[in-house]
Amino acid sequence: MDEISHRTLKVNGIQMHIAEQGKGPLVLLLHGFPAMWYQWRHQIPVIAKAGYHVVVPDQRGFGQTEAPEDPTKYTFLHLVGDVVALIEALGEKQVYIIGHDWGAVLAWITAMFRPDLIKCVITLSAGFVPRDPNLSILGQMKAIFGERVYMQEWQEPGKAEADFNRDIKDAFIKIYSHRVTDMWTAAEGKSVLETVPSYEKPAWITDEELQVYVDNYTRTGFTGGLNCFIKAYHESPLFKTQVPNGEFKIVPGCGHFINEEAPEVVNSLILDYLKKH
Repeated sequence: MDEISHRTLKVNGIQMHIAEQGKGPLVLLLHGFPAMWYQWRHQIPVIAKAGYHVVVPDQRGFGQTEAPEDPTKYTFLHLVGDVVALIEALGEKQVYIIGHDWGAVLAWITAMFRPDLIKCVITLSAGFVPRDPNLSILGQMKAIFGERVYMQEWQEPGKAEADFNRDIKDAFIKIYSHRVTDMWTAAEGKSVLETVPSYEKPAWITDEELQVYVDNYTRTGFTGGLNCFIKAYHESPLFKTQVPNGEFKIVPGCGHFINEEAPEVVNSLILDYLKKH
């Protein structure tokens, strides 16, 4: 089987970098924040070997994909437009779509906007977000965690970038290691990342793998990805009603970055679900 290859496509007015491998029905993998295509390194070859064409874009503002400076160019209308344009550029009519974190939210929203394009949706570490024009995710986060919750703190342009750029490697270690949600509320006189305790690097990521992220974000900065930080997600209590034929799985002992922490378990679950659809 061919190795993972890379190319750049013009989609929805931007230059988008994609990684791809395999032949067969198209499977799109959408990364979250702070990440890029590399987040799916454990899934790409396994899914491709099972008989699928796996495509993993660096999303708008991330990795080697173009990053518009205007924050208004990062609405979900733009992000869904990117996914739809990518599917069209690849010459496909329907795809399997899998997302993690913000990529999961985008996967759900893409399926709601364009159900004709989507065979099935698989999401990791983010529940279904139903349509609700009266729902304020930021307001809910502030009500639960206070005015200095990370999402509110990062609304101010440049503030989050300065927080991350203070020590990029340490920022990634903190993000990958945290387990307690309320750590992501800034203490008085401190930034969000200054508030989060320091950790040792988690065992599931090697020094070399961590350095890929550090090098990439040292080159590109965090601004593009943070421009996508425009809404949150929550797990719907009406999951079974709102997601017909949906399945909910828990992987014990894992944190947020489940596809990197427990790749063998995640790969097995993904392949099982793809075979059903």
